Amino acid sequence: MKNLAHSLLPRHLARLLENTSEADLPDQTSRAIAPAPFVVRGSVGAPIVLASPHSGQFYPEAFVQNSRQPLSVLRSGEDSHIHLLAEQAHALGPALLHATFPRVFCDVNRSAWDLDTRMFHGPIPAFVRPTERGLAGLGSIPRIVGNRKPIYRHRLPFMEAALRIRHYWMPYHATLADMLDKTRAEHGTCLLLDLHSMPDVPEAASPDFVLGDAHGTTCHPDIISTAEQTLQSLGFRTTRNQPYAGGYITRHYGRPQQNLHALQIEMRRSLYMDEETHICHAGFAPLSNALATLTEKLLKLFPASHGL
Repeated sequence: MKNLAHSLLPRHLARLLENTSEADLPDQTSRAIAPAPFVVRGSVGAPIVLASPHSGQFYPEAFVQNSRQPLSVLRSGEDSHIHLLAEQAHALGPALLHATFPRVFCDVNRSAWDLDTRMFHGPIPAFVRPTERGLAGLGSIPRIVGNRKPIYRHRLPFMEAALRIRHYWMPYHATLADMLDKTRAEHGTCLLLDLHSMPDVPEAASPDFVLGDAHGTTCHPDIISTAEQTLQSLGFRTTRNQPYAGGYITRHYGRPQQNLHALQIEMRRSLYMDEETHICHAGFAPLSNALATLTEKLLKLFPASHGL
């Protein structure tokens, strides 16, 4: 699995990228000041991998300057502090991976070439395969922010999107796939907990947690049942797959028949922070404790070196 991300870069595009000057593209920043696209903490010491794909807070200066929207609006879809919420769970043994860049810049929870072709000027390569969400502007390089406001002042050269996929999307997925492979090899099984935050969802009675297994297809049923029972016993309101059933990451990596399980966990933002300022409040510590308790319960489902 670990070579899968790199295989998504067509050979002719790879050659073209090698001859492209990133300084000529509007939204690239100096590699000298940009952080690594992800951070990994820990190793495969437990059969669970924790991941936060949307909590990155590195907004390239040129990207912000070229946006129609102020930074406050660009941050509206950010899963702020989720990797920090996961630190207590990480301390129990699971490795933790988190992106340093935001989803509004590059969304790793979409397939690589799921792009709204209306964003770009010039020819569009045949390998671009937009889904319904991509065509709506919410692909791997989003055209709009969550409140449907357009991000860009002008259309982008396609090479801009290709470079972001190469420098951000692909390294994140190559690392995640490698972590999952090594964890499964070490323990005989692996569970990916893909961690996200969400705004209040009035149409779904604003649950505290939404557990997504793509309607029973990405993890063993005991996993989501244990997660649900644990969270409810702690006093949280939960739903399954409504309104979030799991994005690309959960559906792509969740292969329970191969002892590779994936569960998407959405946590209501107002439980731990002010949604306008992104500042954590007193609810942060209890929610972090709850996530650690959940991880501890799920670890007990996996006897040493055996699948579920």
